[in-house]
Amino acid sequence: MEYTEYRLLITENCSSAALRLRAAFHYAKEEKMDILSDSLGSFDPANPNFRPTEIYNECWLIKLVLLRASTIQEDNFPLGFQPGSSWFSEGLLPTAFKARFQGDPLSESRTNADGVIGQIKIGQKGKADLELDKDATQFTVIEAKVGSPLSPGITHAKYYDQAARSVACMAEVLKITGKDPSSLKRLEFIVLAPQYSIDKSTFSEEMDKASIRSKVQKRVAGYDGERNDWYRNHFEPALENIRLHSLSWESALEWISDHNPGAANQLGEFYDLCLQFK
Repeated sequence: MEYTEYRLLITENCSSAALRLRAAFHYAKEEKMDILSDSLGSFDPANPNFRPTEIYNECWLIKLVLLRASTIQEDNFPLGFQPGSSWFSEGLLPTAFKARFQGDPLSESRTNADGVIGQIKIGQKGKADLELDKDATQFTVIEAKVGSPLSPGITHAKYYDQAARSVACMAEVLKITGKDPSSLKRLEFIVLAPQYSIDKSTFSEEMDKASIRSKVQKRVAGYDGERNDWYRNHFEPALENIRLHSLSWESALEWISDHNPGAANQLGEFYDLCLQFK
């Protein structure tokens, strides 16, 4: 990837690690020193100077794919962008199960979303906090996987897997925004994974609405009625309207290739190395 493309990619991401890299790029540009870009450009996977997984991983792959997807005009493909939509990687989604008091045994932290597409605002409260615009037409959350399954649970709820938790957090975002889920043209949760993982039905149980519903019901039941209104008025409407996708990286690259073959070839090479070093 060219230096300017890396710089553009970093600018799209406001996570703390990305801010450090962006500062390094800014310094390199201002001082006419391309130290960082030279380091990345000279990296040889066959004879590496640092761990290949620092670069070739799903965290960088999802950023590269969304960067390219954002250049494609409105499209019905699951990674398509509605007019006015942007993307963000590693944004924090709020939870309906935040701590009620110090040491709350049922609490959980915010969810880190690998990718989000929509009319969103970032950093209004914390640097990576994500909010949805009141006039939004799209809210798509993506979980990126290369060599691992979805997380099976959290500390205080071992059954509460990554799919159930992500959809519940999406419902909380809609609640905070005051957004009716049925008013969105696109409300989607996507697991983006290798085709072989999808063929093995790695995510089929977790990506079933009945499974998600039962796990969130169990989570809510632990609150002795405190979260019943949230479940009935916010979670159920969100689950009813959301579309769930197990989407392969291969199909995403094929879709990008239909619009930009050169970019898809570069992404394909990067993806192959992610698979090699997973």
